[in-house]
Amino acid sequence: MIKEDNCKLDKTNSKKDFPLVSILLAVYKPNETWFAEQLISLNEQTYENIELLVYDDCPDVPADETLIKKYITNFSYTISKGAKNEGSNKAFEYLSNQGNGELFAYCDQDDIWEKEKIALMVNGFVDKDVTLVCSDLSIIDANGKRTANSIRDIRKRFVYKYGNNLAKDILISNFVTGCAMMVKKDIAKKAIPFEETLIHDQWIAVISSLNGKIEFIDKPLVRYRQHDFNQTAILKNIYDKKTYYNIKIESLLERYNSLLKRLAYNDELKGHINYCITSLKVRKSYFFNPSFRQLKFMIKYSKFYKLSILLEIFLPIMPEFVFKYIIKLTKKGIL
Repeated sequence: MIKEDNCKLDKTNSKKDFPLVSILLAVYKPNETWFAEQLISLNEQTYENIELLVYDDCPDVPADETLIKKYITNFSYTISKGAKNEGSNKAFEYLSNQGNGELFAYCDQDDIWEKEKIALMVNGFVDKDVTLVCSDLSIIDANGKRTANSIRDIRKRFVYKYGNNLAKDILISNFVTGCAMMVKKDIAKKAIPFEETLIHDQWIAVISSLNGKIEFIDKPLVRYRQHDFNQTAILKNIYDKKTYYNIKIESLLERYNSLLKRLAYNDELKGHINYCITSLKVRKSYFFNPSFRQLKFMIKYSKFYKLSILLEIFLPIMPEFVFKYIIKLTKKGIL
């Protein structure tokens, strides 16, 4: 783990002495005020060797390019447009194929980067074994007001990890957020094509861990904007028992079956994935046909999802309104 004091960029050297960093920015009908604030924060980075690649994933309602021209003045940029909307994974996959830098910094359209973000992250690659560097995030609301100094303040079970052999941990509970990570170009290329059942940051983090060491900067380098249209959020799109089953059991089962095909070459991960598939199949069976026999299997295969299984033990008999209340408290970070 890197502390702030160890991450000073030596500005006495020329721009060419530092690796080129490609900021990969995917946009989709951005809020112009938030987009402008993000662009300004990119332009004000203290690091000097930067290129910006923008991919517009909404051909029907393209982003206002004059904002980019107005606010990006300190480094070069290119803008690409998709022929149709394909989602953030495909957008970032395209950008990963186009980046020229030695390091890639993935960027959303509505956050704000601290001025030293890129400089501090570049210094995180001093150890040649490091493949990915991530940082903490602070939280702001739709108006830009800070509501939490760390994502850990609102997600009580969120734990950052760093070091080697973290792929299994990342699959269980991802702690790498795309807008707060930087990855080596060759690692991002190895991750292509991106896994369709995972968000790009989690997939890249898995591949990074399989190929080296993850470093963590214990400082919020991104002001992460929480609003109603965030793509990822805790228990997103879960409102009742049916949506819980579809997302937390059925979709996870599909994910792990897909991951088994992609990651079977790694014996340790293969064993973990097979364990999770068995666990999810037992949970699925119990959901539709609860019995004492199925309950014993649930407990037997509860190593990685203890809290979920604790909830699911009572799910078949739990009144819908009680379940909805639990979900509401969890989304607020109370549980």
